[in-house]
Amino acid sequence: MADDGHPLEPDDPADGHADRFLKIINHVSRQNIDRCWHCWSCGGGCPFSAHMDLLPNQVIRLVQMGRGEDALRCNTIWLCVGCHTCSSQCPNSIDVAAVMDALRQLAIRGGIVLPEMDIYRFHKYIYGSIERHGRLNKLAAMVQFKVGSGRLFSDLQSGLKMITRGKLEILPQKVADHDELDRIFTHYDQRRRSFDAHE
Repeated sequence: MADDGHPLEPDDPADGHADRFLKIINHVSRQNIDRCWHCWSCGGGCPFSAHMDLLPNQVIRLVQMGRGEDALRCNTIWLCVGCHTCSSQCPNSIDVAAVMDALRQLAIRGGIVLPEMDIYRFHKYIYGSIERHGRLNKLAAMVQFKVGSGRLFSDLQSGLKMITRGKLEILPQKVADHDELDRIFTHYDQRRRSFDAHE
């Protein structure tokens, strides 16, 4: 778990970088993290906090202070599984999980060396499967992940059992309205491209 530590020092506000980074995170996550008063409710309820280098509210504090590089390089944003326990417990109704997602997007866009590459690959293959079919094809995503991680034959017996028990479908299910699916992904691609344009 993250240390209590000393108060974090903000970037020099004179260069405008600190304020801009905060605005971008608020824009992408559609939250106002200035409302966070650091009561630690999010970290107290997080089932993965013991494995994080920073608690969720400490990551938010980095963003508030414009310490974007530190926020984007921590492993917390990748260990967050989006269960929304933190969001449901926030007394100021901040969707903390959405903030973590926004930080992941910026880390990828910024070419940050990610501390949890396997988690990134896992997200990438799931995203690609949903983009292609409108639904997750677990078998294809799992095989891609195993190939990408170099551990193709690990968990092979478990995978075969899941196939024989009908837990993994061989052929992907597809949504009927693929045009609507394309529209959704186009919309969010445009939001990602709005990072640099946002002031």
